[in-house]
Amino acid sequence: MFDQLKAIFITAPLLVAALCLTGCPSSDSSGNTTVIYGVVSSGGGSTPQAISSATVTIYQVQSGTPSVVAQASSDGAGNFSVKVPSNSANTASNPITYYAVARKSPSIELMASLGTGPLTAVRINELTTVASAYAFAQLFRNDYSIGGSALTLSIAAGMAENLVSAQSGAASTVIQTSPNGYETNTWSALGTLANVLAGCTQGVANACTNLFAVTPSASGVTPTTTLQAMVNIALNPAANVSAIYNLGSVVTSYTPALTANQGPNSSAPLQKLDAWTMAVKVNNSGNSSCPFGGPANVAFDVNGYAWINNNVIQGTPNSTNCLIVLKPNGQPATGLANTPTSPITGGGILGSGFGVAIDTLGYVWSGSFGWGNNVPSSGAVAKLSSLGVPISPAAGYTSGLLRVQGTAVDQSNNIWMASYGNNAVVVYPNQTTNAVSYVDSNIEPFGMAISSDGYAWVTYTGSDTVSKLRYSNGGITKLFTVPLPSGSNPKGVVVDSLGNAWVAAGKTSTVYAINSSGTIVGTYTGQGINGPWGISLDAKGNVWVANFGVDLPSLRYSIVQLCGATSNCPTGVAMGTAITPSTGYTLPSAGSQVLLNSGQPLYGAGAPPSYLPLMRLTSVNADMAGNIWAANNWKPSGLNDLLLNPGGDGMVIFVGVAAPTKAPSLGPAQAP
Repeated sequence: MFDQLKAIFITAPLLVAALCLTGCPSSDSSGNTTVIYGVVSSGGGSTPQAISSATVTIYQVQSGTPSVVAQASSDGAGNFSVKVPSNSANTASNPITYYAVARKSPSIELMASLGTGPLTAVRINELTTVASAYAFAQLFRNDYSIGGSALTLSIAAGMAENLVSAQSGAASTVIQTSPNGYETNTWSALGTLANVLAGCTQGVANACTNLFAVTPSASGVTPTTTLQAMVNIALNPAANVSAIYNLGSVVTSYTPALTANQGPNSSAPLQKLDAWTMAVKVNNSGNSSCPFGGPANVAFDVNGYAWINNNVIQGTPNSTNCLIVLKPNGQPATGLANTPTSPITGGGILGSGFGVAIDTLGYVWSGSFGWGNNVPSSGAVAKLSSLGVPISPAAGYTSGLLRVQGTAVDQSNNIWMASYGNNAVVVYPNQTTNAVSYVDSNIEPFGMAISSDGYAWVTYTGSDTVSKLRYSNGGITKLFTVPLPSGSNPKGVVVDSLGNAWVAAGKTSTVYAINSSGTIVGTYTGQGINGPWGISLDAKGNVWVANFGVDLPSLRYSIVQLCGATSNCPTGVAMGTAITPSTGYTLPSAGSQVLLNSGQPLYGAGAPPSYLPLMRLTSVNADMAGNIWAANNWKPSGLNDLLLNPGGDGMVIFVGVAAPTKAPSLGPAQAP
């Protein structure tokens, strides 16, 4: 099932010659071992400080508790080599993840992910520690070892390599180049956090004490090592932002780093750091004929691949005819090892709206909305195989449909669709296309979510209502309708494990919680909620909100995490209270304007530049390693909104901020 995992990771040429400064042992001629050559060091640049006499331990983990497979001590130049025994259980379908921990003293502990190979050359330093702490943040156990399923661990390892190359110990090519680079602040934030650790690693007076004091765990436990401190930052990115930032000026070994006008006390609203999140932006669809113009929503398959609706051709009034598929690391699916090839066309795909879902058999369902010159005469839904091969006809399945938005699959593999254009909720019973429609006085159905007992919750943007429906005995019945305040314009909806429906009301910047009986039990505003559109859950039942923004463009856009109803929130935090900062989690620029995958400025040559890498968002979803994927659906420009469909640019992946979820999603989020 996981044949594609060997293609997940972004690799770079091995730096064996650079790492083996004193001569490398030769590989075991028997082929029964892999020799890893490494360096333990502190600081970046051309002259990092060697860390000698560090105990380097190599761990492997496939599921359950990690085990030690090799150990060595670094020499006076920081060099070490170890032989890792081959393991026949390490297969493409069930990979083993390897990682290295270097311990210099009771306080100094550095880490590097070695992927599923494992890597044969590695530099362990503060940057690799930051990347590993974030990528595996949700997978660390109480003893700061890591665990999880084979797939979950391999996804996390791929995301670590997206941040920092463990081979070179420097920021990855992904982070150093567009659409990241200086278009976001991730590269600079990585450097600052590495400098924070370096103060302790390099023995600056009181640096360790000061670091540990400002990085307690969520339960208030003070860390005792640099690795523990960094994991705590990754898990609590909004805590003590200023205090942590100030520690980064003690040692400045890593560049780039955040500057004065990027810090938490900055007066520059477009640059100011508001939380220690790490984000990776991706905008390559795999083919220039299908630009990443208007991603709307995302569904993850059992292999961790992201299937993404793509609404619009940037800068035109036309909808697209393609669906984008990305590997778990955010790179376009290439078709290798029996995997999909991005982008996907055919089967009726046309201006895919807000609806994409995957059933238990692996089939992908994507609703077509269409607009502009490509408005279809009838709505459609596309059905694709797990490899992206169209199963539906060229025009899609059209029975009962007109301009489809929300799409969901219930536990019986019935396909639910919000047929926005004809005010109908339509069900295709398990693997059939015999439309069963439900129409009442509520109009413009939009969002769709399934509860654990198989009920469907539907938002109606045109009537400011939410309905709870049931399919049984070949028909759809309504249990009740919940009216919202006039002008609410509800969009996304999600249902938690207790049966509460959480609704994003975009026009009034409100999130509602409605219990299983139809009573509004929570009304939440402020807290960074600004024109909410998409809404989802992580495996702890906490609520994630994608902000589209209200009518006027915002200075910055954000995602917001609210405490859910399942008692998995920080101590003293009530249901519906934001866990994120008052701004939500944003993605500031580091000074360069946003560029499309083509290299052209977001608004075109000669137009005013944009410094908003995180844009008007329509969805936010957690993957199986705890990364949050946010869809940049729309350019933040009021003028362009009035003139044409301007489209957006790519996905932004916030690394390790959410409780990992099981895929595909059928009902409330579950842990993998």
